[in-house]
Amino acid sequence: MQDNQNFAVYSKLNALTERRGLKPYDFVAEFKRNKDAPASTDSYHLDFTVPATGNALREERFEKMLKDLGVSTDSGRLTGATEQIIDALDHAISISPRSRIS
Repeated sequence: MQDNQNFAVYSKLNALTERRGLKPYDFVAEFKRNKDAPASTDSYHLDFTVPATGNALREERFEKMLKDLGVSTDSGRLTGATEQIIDALDHAISISPRSRIS
């Protein structure tokens, strides 16, 4: 289901992506409900399913973006309530450099 919360997560992720000098097509991320959590909870994953590869600078920028989010490169996953994920994205945006020319 696509709703305003999904849109908010992807919009903030794209803003962070731009701040890190990446393009949205440099990697793949999916925002989805945690199927193992009870239906009554607000539990989601932001999964980085296809990391940026093939270019050392792009890989470095991607790893820094994950670090800013508190995501390990091994798991590639940010888990929590929608609010927590949006807050993590906001925090990462706030500590990332301003937009760069790629």
